Amino acid sequence: MLENIIDNDTYMRCDIFDYNDKYYIEIDLPGFKRENILLEFSRGYLNIFAIKKDNKEIDEKNYIKRERTFGNYKREFYVGNVDYSKINAKYKDGVLTIEISKSKSDNDKKTIEIK
Repeated sequence: MLENIIDNDTYMRCDIFDYNDKYYIEIDLPGFKRENILLEFSRGYLNIFAIKKDNKEIDEKNYIKRERTFGNYKREFYVGNVDYSKINAKYKDGVLTIEISKSKSDNDKKTIEIK
C-alpha cells in the first residue's frame, strides 16, 4: 500500500500532552485529505500513515520554484498496552487529534477510524 515511506517527524510535527485519564497527540497535517490518513495500533505502537499525492497537471506547468512536498509519510509512537477501543481520532482544519485512554488491555492490532 505505502511505498517509499518517509519516516521523518519533520513532516508530521506534533504536540503530546496528558490531561486527566487520557493522552492527546495533535499532529499537523495541512493539505492532507482525511481518506489519505491511516491510523493503526499494534503491539503497543500507534502508527500514523499519511499520503499526499502529486497533482498530474504539474508536468504541464513551468515552475520556477516548488516547495510543496508530496509522498508517503509515517510517524510511530509507543503508547504501551492501552485499550485500542478507547482510542479516538478526528481530523479538522489540517490537525489530526488522537485521544488515548490510559486504560490497559490485551488487544493486538486495530485500525482506528478518523472522524
